[in-house]
Amino acid sequence: MKRLAVALVIMAAPVQAADLKIISIDVEGGAATLYVTPEGRSLLIDTGWPAGRGAPRAAPGEPPVPASLSSAERIVAAARAAGLTRLDHVIISHYHVDHVGGLMDLVKLFPIGQVIDHGPNREPLREGLNPGQLANAPATLYPLYTAAIAGLKHRVLAAGERLRIGGLELIAVNSDGAGSPRPLPGGGGAGQDCDGVASKAENGGEENPRSLGLLLRWGKARILSLADTTWTLEHKLVCPVNRIGRADLMFANNHGSDLSNPPSLLASLAPRVVVVNNGPTKGADAAVLQRLQALPGATVWQLHGALRSPAANVTPARIVNPGRDDNGNLLINISRDGRIGISNQRTGDSETYSP
Repeated sequence: MKRLAVALVIMAAPVQAADLKIISIDVEGGAATLYVTPEGRSLLIDTGWPAGRGAPRAAPGEPPVPASLSSAERIVAAARAAGLTRLDHVIISHYHVDHVGGLMDLVKLFPIGQVIDHGPNREPLREGLNPGQLANAPATLYPLYTAAIAGLKHRVLAAGERLRIGGLELIAVNSDGAGSPRPLPGGGGAGQDCDGVASKAENGGEENPRSLGLLLRWGKARILSLADTTWTLEHKLVCPVNRIGRADLMFANNHGSDLSNPPSLLASLAPRVVVVNNGPTKGADAAVLQRLQALPGATVWQLHGALRSPAANVTPARIVNPGRDDNGNLLINISRDGRIGISNQRTGDSETYSP
């Protein structure tokens, strides 16, 4: 019953000087999450869309959605609000446009210390692409990415390797299609729900299962960010042996897409808090939202209301941006003892979850 010790009323989430701060930046269904340690060290995982792409579209018959900041501009605004003058580390999980697209703009706007990825692009061009699809293809974006980071420190992080950023430890759960060769600290037990569907043929493009997925450890807290890792590899990571262990905070994989998030992964991780980095019409598939909300002791937040599956949305108090043109961030602070505080930047509402 200890896992159900959750603050059920809206209250101020206390922020301590020794807390890890996480900002889930609204980049309209892309991915960009900023971590700031008490020492002022910083990590950004993914960079959202290129300027001019990924913006919300008006519903049929409605006026156009007003122009808004690009993903890179939103990242810079969040970094400056957190007191940063540079990003020490930027991780590009994989080369799909909603993850790497903002990097080429970001390097022009804000200093970056080191860039980390899974290695070369693995997704070849498909035949018959229209001009827009060609511009967004990983094979098109990857040369632009390598040119943009020329002269910056660069590291390829293989599965099982580690990186320390101040008091924050990162361990690569999976990278370039391979899982960690050995159980991570806290892993090694039996997986749960391993008799379910073990694989799906569709993966949304080869770069998805090549994602660089991370376990981040902050004191007793364990944070899981597997980017767009897909169903088959996720199942292998926890079945028959759970190589990951538990998760206190989990970012739903693949923006909450049903290409990812198998029941075996969710049951084996048993997360206390799940954040779905979805857009109004991207991710947050109904089947995934239902699976997440059925997890014992878990609380689910969405970055946007899912317009394609509104009946499956979480309670409105835990949807940061209910409208197409709302663009608040989700603010998270985690203490070393595992307490998690979450605040909706748009409304100021907060909740605290005990370890």
